[in-house]
Amino acid sequence: MASPELPDPLPLGSPTNRTWREQALTTAAQLRTLSAWLALTDPPSGTDPGTDAGKAVLENAITWHLNEAVSVAAHKSPTVQTSYNGAVVERVLSHLDAAQVALLLRAPVGFVQSQLPNIQAHVRLHLPRTDPQRVAIEKAAKAASTTPLDDAARLTVVSAFRAACIESREEFSRVRSFRNVLIMTALVLTVLAAALAVAGWIRPNEMQLCFDPTEGRACPTGDLPRPWDVLFIESFGLIAAAVSGAASLRHVRGTSTPYGLPLALAILKLPAGALTAVLGLQLMRGGFVPGLSDLDNPAQIVAWAITFGAAQQLFTGLVDRQAQTVLDDIGGKTGSTTDANA
Repeated sequence: MASPELPDPLPLGSPTNRTWREQALTTAAQLRTLSAWLALTDPPSGTDPGTDAGKAVLENAITWHLNEAVSVAAHKSPTVQTSYNGAVVERVLSHLDAAQVALLLRAPVGFVQSQLPNIQAHVRLHLPRTDPQRVAIEKAAKAASTTPLDDAARLTVVSAFRAACIESREEFSRVRSFRNVLIMTALVLTVLAAALAVAGWIRPNEMQLCFDPTEGRACPTGDLPRPWDVLFIESFGLIAAAVSGAASLRHVRGTSTPYGLPLALAILKLPAGALTAVLGLQLMRGGFVPGLSDLDNPAQIVAWAITFGAAQQLFTGLVDRQAQTVLDDIGGKTGSTTDANA
């Protein structure tokens, strides 16, 4: 007897520019292989045309979803906007999730039961303990330990799996939204730092960072205000922020999401350090810190600029903690089965 004809493998070109794209391509290939295997192990019955037609519809849906996911994941995003709003990631992940849902509907009930531990773990990871879908799959899994799943129980399992997939993508969306806020905040702070540097260059006397001790005058680069003084101080504040920010990253956990939240945190600290260096010296010039309003030489001015630049961690540290909370929310809903059945 001739061997059954297998579908052509998914075309894989050169490696893409993102890790999540490679993971998506591999997942699509695995799902396509699994779909072909199920089609061979569960052939058309020939006695129920309605059932055979339903299987054909699901098989076509699986193929279409996988082709759509691969076509997007295999190519670089066309615009910055699609990367910013997450449209590319959402399309790939949603099509992969839809393909898995269709695969669970197409597969024999015995296959779904064999996958029940994995599905149950996925649901526990993303749905809270009181969610009706999670409660339903916990009951279905408990019943399946003694009796095989039926079609009604299969639909309950698939529905809970789909809800968990949706919540998983929503968690990614929250990470993307927070990352975008950080990027926009860093951009605004960068513009403000650049505006201060330009203002100091154009009006060095009005934007001076000089001090008048008992003898002479002390400015960042000598004894007179110069156009590059503000830029000079901002550069030291930026360097200090980079060093203190690098030290603070030891508390930030990496992320498996497609969005670089730790990188956005690190970028935010740089313009913040440049601004706090200038603003801190201006506060000292205004006598805000008693006893420290008369610095004697440029070295002391630079030293305080470094101190103020590193002090940005007092403000951005709050952002670090919020970022960690956002990352901890990804897959952080695991709870005991007893609580779910309560």
